[in-house]
Amino acid sequence: MPVNKGFTLTELLIAVAIVTITASFAYPSYVQYVQDANRSQAQQQLLETAAVIERIYSRNGGYPDADLMPNLPQSDLYSFAYIPLDKPNGAVGQYRNLSYRLTATPIAGKAQAADRCGVLSINHQGNQGANNNDCW
Repeated sequence: MPVNKGFTLTELLIAVAIVTITASFAYPSYVQYVQDANRSQAQQQLLETAAVIERIYSRNGGYPDADLMPNLPQSDLYSFAYIPLDKPNGAVGQYRNLSYRLTATPIAGKAQAADRCGVLSINHQGNQGANNNDCW
């Protein structure tokens, strides 16, 4: 009588079920990990840009106008923006803003679009913000 070698259909289905169940738990954790890593990178870019803006402030006595900030970070996942604020009435010159806000907005349709933190921001006082308070 010949000896059968290999797997039965039942054994194969059990193995596939185990792999499927394991993947259903692992994949959401992986997606969250990737989003956290991408968010950390955007936060680092915001902090680096804020440091550059503070150096500009120390040299010029004010924050620059928006048209003088062409070198904002580039990312496939976030759109970065510099918003100068509080320019006194009658102030003449390109470096007279008293405050600013930097933002990193997730790009729709990309991996970070579903991130729970949404728009990340930092201002001239170093105050950091996001849709959730525990994102920084």
